[in-house]
Amino acid sequence: MSNLRHRMPTTFGPFPGPRQSFDGRPRDGSGISNVEAFITFKTEQSSLASLLPSPFSFQKPGPGAYVTITAKRLDNLEWLAGRGYNLLSVYIHGVQYAAEEDGRTYRGTYLPVLWEDMADPIISGREELGYPKLYADLNISQTESTYSMIASWQGSTFAEFRLGGLRVEDNPDGMGSRGLAPPEAGVDEGILLWRYIPSTGRPGKADVEYPVFVPHAEEARKQLVRVIRRLAAGNGDFKWYPLDWHALPTLHHIIARLEQIRMVDLVACGLVEKLGGGDLSSARKVGGEQPSL
Repeated sequence: MSNLRHRMPTTFGPFPGPRQSFDGRPRDGSGISNVEAFITFKTEQSSLASLLPSPFSFQKPGPGAYVTITAKRLDNLEWLAGRGYNLLSVYIHGVQYAAEEDGRTYRGTYLPVLWEDMADPIISGREELGYPKLYADLNISQTESTYSMIASWQGSTFAEFRLGGLRVEDNPDGMGSRGLAPPEAGVDEGILLWRYIPSTGRPGKADVEYPVFVPHAEEARKQLVRVIRRLAAGNGDFKWYPLDWHALPTLHHIIARLEQIRMVDLVACGLVEKLGGGDLSSARKVGGEQPSL
């Protein structure tokens, strides 16, 4: 079956993961528990420009741009036999890629980096989809009115995410039509990624390097996601700790760069509890073959 997904080590057959079982069956995402906290803020566009791959650009060139930091817990994942894991993600809104490959302009939110606290989703997401995933210890603490995540590596804390004054919204928007991107950022049709795999034995050369697009509409058609509760936060704060290479030998350069992104204005912060989740199988190489629906 040529449509089965393989990853190293390939000699053992198709690799089970988020998008297939060992025998190729698709996963059921209807029971996934998704609790996502977010802080969206306005920042200086100039502080983000160097984070965009050179073919990417802002939809609205100007002084300002919008960023969202999310802290998330996924639970009851079928592909992990009911287990779950935590995520910390950085999103840059209002980005576009004008593709020479198919003549389209892809508009959405660029994801430069995210962390997870389990190896299995990191490996599958990097190899199968091109998500820029890294490992960290991500510890979540939540009460009725507060939420926090502490991100660390081998005991060195490099980020803190905090929400306070959480209160339940009266209109939770049960089908989850509201996204993270503020309307003023531009059109948000999906997630933009930049996939890169180095060439073995050829430093500085890539075997694979191209943009990836994950369309929101296709993901929504694949799996119903229902919002259980929305909580608005009275305040939100996020802090990076740019430690040296002794504390963060493989992450120090990333954290130092992210710490330069200043919050000019807090746009929104809160928490969303959802039931159901897609498998991101609609992700595709821009200009390549379209995924089978």
